[in-house]
Amino acid sequence: MMLKKTTLLLFFSFFIGSASYAQHIAVSNNLLFDVAGALSAGVEVPLSNMTSVEAYGSIRPWKRSDESVHKHWLVQAQYRIWPCQVMNGFFFGPYAHFGEYNLGNQTVLFGLLKGLKPYRYEGWLAGAGIGIGYEYALAKHWNIGAEIGAGYTYIKYKKYNCEVCGTQKDDDVYHYVGISRLGLSLIYVF
Repeated sequence: MMLKKTTLLLFFSFFIGSASYAQHIAVSNNLLFDVAGALSAGVEVPLSNMTSVEAYGSIRPWKRSDESVHKHWLVQAQYRIWPCQVMNGFFFGPYAHFGEYNLGNQTVLFGLLKGLKPYRYEGWLAGAGIGIGYEYALAKHWNIGAEIGAGYTYIKYKKYNCEVCGTQKDDDVYHYVGISRLGLSLIYVF
């Protein structure tokens, strides 16, 4: 009988504690991925008055055209620390990401990576970093947020001679250190 009461007490304590943060669950869409022609969505759940966790994903399953390829899927998770109030104002925290890609005949990062243009690359990536950002309340349920993050990404790739086809030319690893998270998000807070 005592075990039953303790179990019920723990069960109700969990839901009472969870209910105090339930009104702050948020869903988001990264507008920068929309501009690139990808689908994106995220969910953020507060853990306390000053911390939350976000899970985010993006996918682009189709080719851009017959002359170029840009397919990817990516998932990211971030632990956020909010110095003032959860889901409002400044935040920072560590994140991790994993994904797969297939890129050919592309100019990436506003033309900074010009060496990608005459080849096709496919492979996977994994990494982690630290992000900082800011969320601003537009209305009762709507926020807009901006974030930038830098870290390390391990990129495994196969390089092909042609932009959309071709025989494999190389198989290698690239160690990237720099900006690996960038967002301008429209957020709906429940």
